[in-house]
Amino acid sequence: MFNNLKSSEIREMCRSTIETLEMWLRRLIDQQLSERFGGNYLQYQDELGNFILKKEIREGIRSRRIKEPKRYARDVDAILLDDAINIVLHPKLYSELFSTCFKHAFPMGPEMGRFIFDKISKPRNYLSHANHISIRQAEQIICYAHDIIDSIKTYYSIIGVEKLYNVPSIIQFSDSLGNIKHEAEINSNRNDVRVHFVLNCKENASLRPGDVLIVEIEIDPTFTDEEYDIQWFVQESARYIDDNKSRFEVKILNSHVGERFVVECTITSKKSWHRYGRSDDNLMLLYRVLPPVE
Repeated sequence: MFNNLKSSEIREMCRSTIETLEMWLRRLIDQQLSERFGGNYLQYQDELGNFILKKEIREGIRSRRIKEPKRYARDVDAILLDDAINIVLHPKLYSELFSTCFKHAFPMGPEMGRFIFDKISKPRNYLSHANHISIRQAEQIICYAHDIIDSIKTYYSIIGVEKLYNVPSIIQFSDSLGNIKHEAEINSNRNDVRVHFVLNCKENASLRPGDVLIVEIEIDPTFTDEEYDIQWFVQESARYIDDNKSRFEVKILNSHVGERFVVECTITSKKSWHRYGRSDDNLMLLYRVLPPVE
């Protein structure tokens, strides 16, 4: 697998794979725990006053968010790989919430899961401290991590098929002004036409001519890039030239000045039908553009 790769390339491949695994685990944890215990699952206690997460995990999450609030916007963002492993393999949580998600990766149960995760987490620590890992360890990281990711994808595909409309949708967006919205908030803000966020309020940063606005979206990763098209629009103008890109960049002009500068992103699957008639998801953002400084 790695015969023609440099050591630095192998290490980067392993780091990237582990980061992808962490992303999938955090998404799964957030959805499963939120549905079962509510959005504030970090502080959830049962009828006997017992927390569902260990004190060490809760305090670690809280500490990281206090130290780096911009990096960790939500509790789930501050869950590290070791935390995620302990959460999904917790005997009660695994039995109630995660066994179906990992049945293809851990057919023999959570004990097998612990064994496989150890093959990833231990060499990950070596990578974090710029220490050497063997080719065998690199192979295990790549293979085992993708087995786990594929198992989670299979789970999402199954529950996706059970949805009324199984189409690609936006699960996160962020912009260069510091705004960021995650899957739960996006879903709660979705109506029968689009997802709509008003960002031209006083508490939000404003734009001026000469500024460059960057907006990035993340699409449900259970769908491949080949299964949908992305189109960007500005001020209800003609289709923007940079199609099929999840990152949109526009320079603010004098003609954009006003209380309602509209940026719109449309997701259209390759299916013969669409959730909203002509598209499957639509994100509309409203910004305020102030006059140029004279």
